[in-house]
Formats: sequence, C-alpha cells, structure tokens
Amino acid sequence: MANWLDLAMKYGGFMAQDKVFLENRLAQLDDEADKRLLATPPASVLNAYFAELYQKKSPKDATDYYFEMSKALDMFQENPDFQLEGKPGAEQYRFIRLNISGQSFGYSYLNDQEEALVFSEFPRAIDTELIFEVSQIFPQYFLQEADDKILMKPLTLEGDFEYIRDASELTTVSECDNFIRVSSYNIEELRATVEEIGYIRPPFLQYAGKMFHYYIPKGF
Repeated sequence: MANWLDLAMKYGGFMAQDKVFLENRLAQLDDEADKRLLATPPASVLNAYFAELYQKKSPKDATDYYFEMSKALDMFQENPDFQLEGKPGAEQYRFIRLNISGQSFGYSYLNDQEEALVFSEFPRAIDTELIFEVSQIFPQYFLQEADDKILMKPLTLEGDFEYIRDASELTTVSECDNFIRVSSYNIEELRATVEEIGYIRPPFLQYAGKMFHYYIPKGF
C-alpha cells in the first residue's frame, strides 16, 4: 500500500510544518483515491518546480521528476488535453505547460514506458518546424509525429553506429542494427537526405551535440 504521507511530502508541495496537518487529514480518509488526490500537487506547484529543475539543473532532471511523480500518483492519460485536469476519472491528472514560439502547449506521460505526448491547447497541425523546436527543449527524448500530436520517448539503439557516407559537408549518414541515422547542422539538408533515403515508418528526431539527428527505423 502506498505511503501517502511520504508521497505528499515528496511531491505535493507541502513543507515540514505541514506534516501534522497531513497526518490528520490522511487519518480521516478511507478511500485510496482521496488520499492520492491529497498527495497530488496543484498544477501551479508542479509547473513551478519543473521549471526550477529545468533551469537550475537540466531538462532530464525536470522530466525525471515529473515522470517519477506520474508513476507514483498514477497520472498517466492516453488522451491528454488542457481541459482534463480535475474531471471525473482524472482528478489527479496534471500536465506540464509549454510556451513554444508564443503558442500554448502541454506535455504529459502516457504510460510507465516513459512515452509522452506534446499537445496544443488549440487545434493546429503539427509541422516539422514545431518538432524541431520541441527537440531542442527535450534533447534526451526522441520525437515522432503522431496524429496531430508529438510523441516523445526513449529509444533503444542496438549496436554501435557505423559511418556510411557524407551527404554533404554538414550532413552524415550512419547506421546501427535497427536504425539509419542522418545527422546534420543544417535542417534543410537533413530533411532532403531523409527524403532521399525514404522510410516506411515515420522517423524519430533528436537534438544532441548541437546537431539534429533523424533516426529511420529499419524493416517493417
């Protein structure tokens, strides 16, 4: 059984002087869902701490914090949107707000495999420019377009990458057992090389080492 006092102190935005209050409130609650809700921080607290970790430590520290909270407090949602917080069946759901080029987006985790969706507050098509921007915000993830949303996830890259060829002075092609990788400092060259190679399943994008990398899945 979950230790809701510890979870509330770790994630809920409470401080040491709140411990007696929490113990008393939890003692009055019989339903596990009510205890979970008490341990779940308000969206403002979550987003403020996420931003602090992102700025003072690293993007990975921030996303790790939110992912671990999502697992501990069962925040996963398959159909996230800006109006979901607090609705029946999603009382403990919280998501991270993002401002991307002056437009409002959010992201939240789908499951305990660390797959997440980036979604817009208002209907809009997902274009490659947006995906490139998001890749620079979360360089530890691999991004893929998925039904007018952006899927973010870790990838398992099997084997070492071996050099194949230079597509230009700024763009190289390499491969491992399960992916072809196209790497470039130039976005237009990167796109052109990926289109030239072709793909059956949508490629994944990552920004790392000041370069953009497209990973084209091999096989079907």
